[in-house]
Amino acid sequence: MDPAPRILAQASSAHDVRTFYGHVANILSEWAGGARVRLAYKGRETGEVDAGPPDRAGHPLGAASSDHDGRRIEVELLGALPGLALPELKAALEMTAQLGSMVGRRMALERERRLGTFLVELSRWLLAAPEIELLARYALQSMTTLLEAHGAYVGLTEPHGGAIRVIAAVGTCTPAAGTALPLDETTPGNVVRSGDAQIGGDVGIGIGGAQSSALLAPLTTSKGVAGLIALARDGDTPFTVSDLHYLTAVAANIAGGIELSQAVQAARSSAQRAHAMVEASPLPLALVDREGRVRDLNAAALRLFGRREESDVVGQHLERLGFSPSEITLRLVLEGPRNKEPWHGRVLVTRPDEERRICDCTVTGLSRLDSDDLLVALYDRTDELRMQRDLVAREKLATVGEIASGVAHEVNNPLTAIRMEAELLARSNPDPEVETTTAAIVREVDRAARIVRSLLRLARRSDTAPSRVQLNELVRDVAEIRQRVLRAENIEIKVSLDQGAPPAVGLGQELQQVLINLVTNAEHAVRGRHPAVIGLATIARDSWVQLVVEDSGPGIPEAVRLRIFDPFFTTKGPDEGTGLGLTICQRVVTEVGGKIWLEESKLGGAKFVVELPAAPQSTTVG
Repeated sequence: MDPAPRILAQASSAHDVRTFYGHVANILSEWAGGARVRLAYKGRETGEVDAGPPDRAGHPLGAASSDHDGRRIEVELLGALPGLALPELKAALEMTAQLGSMVGRRMALERERRLGTFLVELSRWLLAAPEIELLARYALQSMTTLLEAHGAYVGLTEPHGGAIRVIAAVGTCTPAAGTALPLDETTPGNVVRSGDAQIGGDVGIGIGGAQSSALLAPLTTSKGVAGLIALARDGDTPFTVSDLHYLTAVAANIAGGIELSQAVQAARSSAQRAHAMVEASPLPLALVDREGRVRDLNAAALRLFGRREESDVVGQHLERLGFSPSEITLRLVLEGPRNKEPWHGRVLVTRPDEERRICDCTVTGLSRLDSDDLLVALYDRTDELRMQRDLVAREKLATVGEIASGVAHEVNNPLTAIRMEAELLARSNPDPEVETTTAAIVREVDRAARIVRSLLRLARRSDTAPSRVQLNELVRDVAEIRQRVLRAENIEIKVSLDQGAPPAVGLGQELQQVLINLVTNAEHAVRGRHPAVIGLATIARDSWVQLVVEDSGPGIPEAVRLRIFDPFFTTKGPDEGTGLGLTICQRVVTEVGGKIWLEESKLGGAKFVVELPAAPQSTTVG
């Protein structure tokens, strides 16, 4: 039977050259009557295949050969049937050589197609997942299949040189993952130092099996050689130059992936550092769009706006967050930075709990970063301004105290003499006009005497040590005393006590006088109004205890709020107040490290808050 049709059929279906020649050997063995066939082929692929029983005996037929397109085929038959025609064998070998060349070219085209597909997929990996280790492992798994390797690894040079660190390995090279390979006197080291790909030598690590061939290609980036990719093959089939070209193309893509990954990591690290710096900044910072809607903000800004969750702020307009510039509209504030002119000014931030914070503000455009967004930087000056105001008040108190201590004694004696002379004149002269005049003199002298007594009290430093004061008991006592008097005037006192409030540091009787003074001012404000309500409350807040007195009166006009603690300033009539009550209250409170300030009350009038330090656990303070 002619072997040519069968050989032609195998050439059409063969997946690789070695398999094709294996089938040819079997066909020739059957054609020669079961002879032992040894077929050797040389060319781009080199190898040897056997067919037939190894102990076959019979008529020997010598070797035959054929050459085509740089390929040489040699066949040796042992134990062939008598009468086998050598010319027919020669013809079969000639056809086999031609078909083998065709199969080889087809396999080369197929491998190039698969390599092209792999490079496209590798590029997609670079864009989707530029992590070095994932990229290297994917490339190694694909290359071992494409180039029929048994092991492979990717190694990167360590930052300080001297070694190559294996970051990914597959197949027989898997045990080398994570190990360091020396750069000196090794094939991998030579490839990294020279930057040239290499066939042969070894991959620099001990691997299982008999390593017949190594293939190494450098990973060259714009900054130099970053490492290498190495393939190892067991057996008798060495790598070819075309294999090296394939590996070099893959190495170029991996090197590009390394640069991309490093760039992404550097950008990510830079962004993380910038975010950490912004987040750790004590200055409130917010990123807003051109319309004033918040895109992002740091923790300090979240606290300033009085919100707990970032989701409560992001997407909200600044005006909805209580942001209000002074003497200018928000629209004008945002327009300036759009024209590359930062805006500087003062703003008021009203929090959900109605607390108001005064801030210096700078709004800057980010056009240099190719962004239309605006950066809003705030500096909360509320506490600073309050401290400045308190310092001014303390200086005023000190000045008034020095003056009062001298003036009060000098004025008191003449006042006493004037009052005595007026009383004597009234007794000695029964004239009604004289009586009216002397009564006016006594009344004004008594008023002057009250002012003198207030001055003396203001000037007097406390000679008692601060002690533990139960504010709840103090509020209950004052409320009970005043309620009896105010009930007839239809004035209601509402009391709200924080039962968990600890004792506060105070000056005992003087602190009681502070509360009575504040309640008296509230009574004056609500008298004749409907409803007439005075609220008393205690609130524990961290290491402080607050005493709150508020009323439903008309409130204190904005124009005079900054002067209410000034000595001799009063909104009452001449016969109703001396203008020293709140000044004395401030002195008593600040003397123990406390604070007193004015707010707007939900009842509609004024709200005074006295904040005192919570007393320590010891029995006495001072």
